[in-house]
Amino acid sequence: MKTLVIGLGNPILGDDGVGWQVAQEVERHLLAHTSPAFIVVECLSLGGISLMETMVGWQRVILVDALDSGQHRQGEVVTFSLDSVEEVAGGHSGSVHDLSLKNALKLGRSLGADLPRDEDIQIVAIEARNVFDFDESLSPVIAAAVPEAARVVMSFL
Repeated sequence: MKTLVIGLGNPILGDDGVGWQVAQEVERHLLAHTSPAFIVVECLSLGGISLMETMVGWQRVILVDALDSGQHRQGEVVTFSLDSVEEVAGGHSGSVHDLSLKNALKLGRSLGADLPRDEDIQIVAIEARNVFDFDESLSPVIAAAVPEAARVVMSFL
C-alpha cells in the first residue's frame, strides 16, 4: 500500500516539534533497513487544505503530531484513525480562511482528488503541553516518548 508518513508540527515551538522528531526516527530506521519505495516520510508544518493537497495520490497516510488534549499524561502516545475524530468548527486553524483536515479532504474528494479514505489516515499523537514556547528542543518527557511513537509508526508500516 502506497504510504506517506508525515511528521507535523513546528520544530522551533518546543514540544510541537515532536512529530518531526518521530518522523526523522522512522526515516532513519527505514533507511537502515532498505525500506520499500512505496513508503515516503516527510516533515511538514501544514494543516487543512495544504495538508490535504500533500495527501493526493497516497493510499494511506500516517500523521505524527503533538496533541494537547489534557486527557492523557504528558508523553503518552495515543493512536486513532481520522474517521474516529469528530469534526470541529474552528479554533485549530492558522487562518479563518482554511478548513479542518476532515473538511479539506471532503472538498478534495468532491473535486475528484485521489485521496485516502478517512479510515486509512492513522494518527500517532504524543500528549504535550509546551507547544507554543520558542525552543528548538523537546522537553525531557516528550523526548522520551519519541522511540515509542516511532515503534508505533513502524508497527503500522
